Amino acid sequence: MNSIIEGIRAYLADCPLLAGGVLHVNFLDERGPSGYAIDEMPGDLIVKRYTDGSTVRQAVFLVASAEDYSRDALENLKACGFYESLADWLESNSRAGILPVLPAGCTALSMETTTNGYCIRTDIQQNVQRYQVQCRLLYLKEF
Repeated sequence: MNSIIEGIRAYLADCPLLAGGVLHVNFLDERGPSGYAIDEMPGDLIVKRYTDGSTVRQAVFLVASAEDYSRDALENLKACGFYESLADWLESNSRAGILPVLPAGCTALSMETTTNGYCIRTDIQQNVQRYQVQCRLLYLKEF
């Protein structure tokens, strides 16, 4: 692995919920359903410092998708259910110690969602809605 975001992408690519979808990084074609995106987010990088110089760090990111716009509640509930299932998958994997492989000197500690999945934007003219959930990876970076 060359970067933290590369490790996150490789890890999420193995998620059965994302099977068959394209997994972009910092890009999502919002003209229609086009797969998923991992978008890096700003946030405090260092969570804790140790006396030996090692640090616990966090990578804050979004998992997003563009979905067909619908006024049908059942269709919108499917998108919400997807993000709830993704949160459950991340939580159960984290508890089981199934975490991303990271660059040398970095060890994943946990991964979680920090928000519910939600619709952030609706473009009626393009007939598309953007859904997303904020996540974070905690990892140890050795000095």
